[in-house]
Amino acid sequence: MRDAELSPDDLRTLCDMDEGVLSPRIYADEAIYRLELDRIFGRAWVLLCPEQQIPKPGDFFNTYVGADRVIVVRQKDGSIKGLLNQCRHRGNELARPDSGNTKMFTCSYHGWSYDLQGNLRNVPHEDIVFPNGFDKSAWGCGAMAQVESYKGLVFGTWDPTAPPLEDYLADAAWYLDIFLDRFEGGLELMGGVNKWVIKANWKIVAEQFVNDMLHPEQTHISAFLASVPPDADLSKMQLPVTGRQFTSPHGHGMGLWTDGPILDLTIGPVARRYFMEESYPAAVARVGRARADVQAAHMNLFPSCVVLFGFNHLRVIQAVGPQESEIWTWQFVPAAAPLEVKKTWAANVQRAFGAGGLFETDDSAVWAGIQRTLRGTMGRRLPFNVGMGDRTNQGPDADYPGRVTQRAYSEVAARGFYHRWLEMLTHDTWTDLDQAAKARHAEGARQ
Repeated sequence: MRDAELSPDDLRTLCDMDEGVLSPRIYADEAIYRLELDRIFGRAWVLLCPEQQIPKPGDFFNTYVGADRVIVVRQKDGSIKGLLNQCRHRGNELARPDSGNTKMFTCSYHGWSYDLQGNLRNVPHEDIVFPNGFDKSAWGCGAMAQVESYKGLVFGTWDPTAPPLEDYLADAAWYLDIFLDRFEGGLELMGGVNKWVIKANWKIVAEQFVNDMLHPEQTHISAFLASVPPDADLSKMQLPVTGRQFTSPHGHGMGLWTDGPILDLTIGPVARRYFMEESYPAAVARVGRARADVQAAHMNLFPSCVVLFGFNHLRVIQAVGPQESEIWTWQFVPAAAPLEVKKTWAANVQRAFGAGGLFETDDSAVWAGIQRTLRGTMGRRLPFNVGMGDRTNQGPDADYPGRVTQRAYSEVAARGFYHRWLEMLTHDTWTDLDQAAKARHAEGARQ
């Protein structure tokens, strides 16, 4: 099988989640990556940025959707558009800064200028270079087909036939609201975006946040020990072994805990006390006791939007190459919290999950280590096992909607992620995708 000849049947041999077997090739092959750019990032809803990043008309933010550069720009009427960051003349970037405010986007190569909606408005010396006339209306920027906000988070898709964002999120929205709705007064963005490069395929990173509740006791043990106060009772610092996993037909997944010392060891006792004690009664009233009891959780909204609950940490995994990703993160704090709580919360999360954070560097070393094993021939030949956990359908749960397992140590949600990954690569329409997901769940596919 050559990389240039990946048929649906070929792809199915690389990803068999009914058996929990996965080929390492999916993390390294250029042909698979190009297919992902077209059939996943070219169709799925992808996180663009928080709305607080672009509060005023003319504010813009430069990001990626797959490998395509996209300008997210606030319109004069308050709406938001996603424009391809590419001049229609010779393809130069229209906006180089990471963010800013503007009335027009003007190409630095030959001066073609576009308004906030992406319409071409000016061509220098138009009467000379196009003496027979020129229809500027036919040469506007490429634009994302749909851009929607969900409670302050901006998502976009290139596909005009994609379902509405809330339908795409489906049951995952109930869990996302733990992050977005928990605090009176909402969330406040602390600073802007932070970015760093990871020498690893985007799926290696995304998969961990879909389901991996087992790795902390191995990968992060030194970071946890470094975070334990000198006078702490170590018997009360055991990591939890119980929890739940949620998996979605749409590929979203998460793991959550309702007990344990994780918050004390990450956001610290001051922020933890505000989170689980001082703001708790109001949280119960806002989101219900089951969601208010979630102390820490990690979620990936398919394909690449990561939420770390309890830490108020949001990130997107930019799939900039088959063997390289960029991590872009935003840090939030409860807007109504005292200033001391905000500062402590943000500083401790940066200490844990910033580019040089205790936990982030642990994860980064593992992700890059996985990618290094894929450089050779044998490293891409031997299949990986994605079979941990109960292999039957999960749920219902009295407290948590959707398909949920009470086994923390499982790969149920990872199998759901890869089921959806394969379906998006092998099905042409959203109708086909929905039917495939429904059939998979109705037949009790072993996840």
